[in-house]
Amino acid sequence: MNLFLKEDKKLLVLPAILSFILTLLLLYKYSFPISWDVYYHIHMINLYANNGLVFWDNLTVAPKGRLIMYPPLFHLVFAGISKTLNISSIELCRCAQPLFSAYLIGIITFTTYKITNVRTSFLTGFLAMFCFITFNRSVICTPATIAIGLFLIAIVYCYNGIIKENYKEIIISAISLALIWNLHMATAILTSGVIGLYILIQLLKKHINLKIILCYCLIVLCLGLPWWIYIAINYTLVFNSISGTDTIITNFFFKYFGVITTILLLIGYYVLFKKKTKLSIFLLSSSLSLILLSQIKYLGFNTVSIRILEVASYVLIIISGIGLNYIYDNKITQIQYKNLFVALVILLSVSSALLYEDSYTPDLMGNHDVNNTIIDEHIHLIVNPVVTLFKPTVISSRFADNNLAHNRYEIMKYFEENTPNGMLISEDAIMDTIIVSTSSTPVAYGGFTESIPDYVTDPVHIIKGWSNKNEIHQLNISHILLKKDTAVPYYAEIVKENDNYKICKIRQEYR
Repeated sequence: MNLFLKEDKKLLVLPAILSFILTLLLLYKYSFPISWDVYYHIHMINLYANNGLVFWDNLTVAPKGRLIMYPPLFHLVFAGISKTLNISSIELCRCAQPLFSAYLIGIITFTTYKITNVRTSFLTGFLAMFCFITFNRSVICTPATIAIGLFLIAIVYCYNGIIKENYKEIIISAISLALIWNLHMATAILTSGVIGLYILIQLLKKHINLKIILCYCLIVLCLGLPWWIYIAINYTLVFNSISGTDTIITNFFFKYFGVITTILLLIGYYVLFKKKTKLSIFLLSSSLSLILLSQIKYLGFNTVSIRILEVASYVLIIISGIGLNYIYDNKITQIQYKNLFVALVILLSVSSALLYEDSYTPDLMGNHDVNNTIIDEHIHLIVNPVVTLFKPTVISSRFADNNLAHNRYEIMKYFEENTPNGMLISEDAIMDTIIVSTSSTPVAYGGFTESIPDYVTDPVHIIKGWSNKNEIHQLNISHILLKKDTAVPYYAEIVKENDNYKICKIRQEYR
């Protein structure tokens, strides 16, 4: 029996369901969410839960604070859920991880179906679980995860709306883009660029109705930009593009996207070039434009290439799925072998996703959390040799130092139980964000470095002991968090230490 003989749409929920079940492993192992990025969002959830919609954050970039340059939709919704359910923001983000995983894998499967067929979308859904870069984002509870799912909806519905002149699909795409503008600015810019490029291609070919463009822009302007317009009118927009670690394009495809999925991608590109359909133009322009954009660092622009390539990977995985379906259709002839092929794809994808889950290490680990991988690391190495050996990471730690996570938990608990009256200077930027999100202690940075203004207090000279009584008093510094091997400044004394950190309190005579 051919598994896809009837093109049963019910099959399309299977990747999302299995992804949800697999991500429950994170809830079993850990009492904190994975990713260091999540703690900035936990802080913002707490800020809105306690103060409602505000535009200034006094706890980060202390003592002056900073303009909130992160769109508020995610934080406001989660603040409302936290208050309604009487659940902490940390626990809420932790428990939401399986839902986020099901959401993103489900969106990949569904949007692929909208432009291909049941079989291709089914295979693509599992391929997204097999591919590290596409699955990694799905288990992280941040606005970017929701935004990337909406990115796929926005571009696919825009494509369908234009070729069918269907206003309903155009409206869905425009609303999706508007929501992205209220969730995550970088993804909104990339989505706007991809859609703008495709619309430009259709304009040049005279295949688009100008009324569609007008309708689209009006919806995005009215629903997506009011918050940004308000900020621009009443404040000065602050956004610093900080260059990240360079990701060579070959490293991305080898370590992050994967060798097998890259081979399937090349097959998928071959199929698209061969068919030369409207879908070919759409997928080629969307994927290649993002890949090229990720390399503009060579033109002197500051950018985090891996984050652009991460967004690109969700278009690339659809093309890889087309390549996988091509093999199913054209290279395997007998029904029993076709079914065996599908079963192997499912088995390999599920086992890979499970091993990805097992490899994560949160930045905080409680006393009763599982310290090691549940599955033997030799099995990790056999099933996922490249990902296990090279340990690629995107805003989440894998196979990391459990002792460090436990030590961070100890430091976090100290500040929860002994909230200082003054400001904290931290040598560890991750701890800086964790502490402000869990104890409301004012800190020098506080995460989301893209919105840190020029007047930020430089912590380096304070950590090295080059400050003085006058500056310490003006900044109202009460504590300094040092790494274990850093010398204690003359104006501070140790109040707690562990294997990785020293909490120092400013001496009374220097306050």
